[in-house]
Amino acid sequence: MAAGVIVLLAAMPTGANAYIFAVQCQRLVNPVALGTLLAAVTLPVVVWVVTG
Repeated sequence: MAAGVIVLLAAMPTGANAYIFAVQCQRLVNPVALGTLLAAVTLPVVVWVVTG
């Protein structure tokens, strides 16, 4: 159970704070947004693997 929680938390995106910081600094906005988008796509797969 603990290993599953750790894997799930590691698969989560960095969050809105990283995106807001990137926009304010006008640096790496697209990679941060892409990381969040990819997390939305891959997170269900990670959950399926951990619970399966």
